[in-house]
Amino acid sequence: MGLLRTGISIVDFDETYIVQKELQKYPHEEIDFQQMRHVNLYCENESLELLSRRLQKRSHKGITFIGSGNYHYLTYLFLKEIEKPFTLVLFDNHPDLGTECETLLSCGSWVSYALKDIPLVEQVVIIGPTSVLRDPINHHQVTLFPYKNNHPYSIKSILSAIHTPTVYISIDKDVLNTNEATTNWDQGVMTLASLTDCLKAILSCKQVEGVDICGEAHLSPADLLLPDYQAIIQKNQTANLKILQTCLQSGYRQTRGA
Repeated sequence: MGLLRTGISIVDFDETYIVQKELQKYPHEEIDFQQMRHVNLYCENESLELLSRRLQKRSHKGITFIGSGNYHYLTYLFLKEIEKPFTLVLFDNHPDLGTECETLLSCGSWVSYALKDIPLVEQVVIIGPTSVLRDPINHHQVTLFPYKNNHPYSIKSILSAIHTPTVYISIDKDVLNTNEATTNWDQGVMTLASLTDCLKAILSCKQVEGVDICGEAHLSPADLLLPDYQAIIQKNQTANLKILQTCLQSGYRQTRGA
């Protein structure tokens, strides 16, 4: 059990990660999309084809850092690469199921596109959303673990909801409370410790095709020298490193025990 693929990729739409110096020290493959057009929030079909072709050529598919949650729809492309039935496990403050009126793939609709377009997605388990407390969702392939006032679910109950041996894990840091991360979307109440404990449990008992992480705050060059923004960078980097280290440690245990 553990990660089935190796390596770290960092996707660069807006130089988000350049300032996270400790994260940059980990060996990784950088994929530069800074010149891509029509990709922020919504992705036009032509741009999606270009993104797909570039991403398919990457050699490091174990752990991928996406950047801002505005580009979370990249997970849809990662899911299309999986060749066996699987469960998408999503940590997110939003279900990203979109609305019927959306005609373009977006950061808020990509889960519904995956359910519609990818037959190997057997189910989606979404952990940590608070928005669904206001707008309940009923979908026969979707299991929700909404959070309210940081009331955590038992890891056993979450694992029992994942029916396939193979999973893909996607993490949007907006699922975390504002003490643990700062994003450009409204945030949930989950603690980083709860997230990594659950992540560790899934990695220890499931075959994980890959993990992606998004939820960076977009900072302009003028912001970077201000003390408040330096604190944001450090906070998000700390969260990224703890998530990354959890994934790598689980992957190492699998390799050592093989």
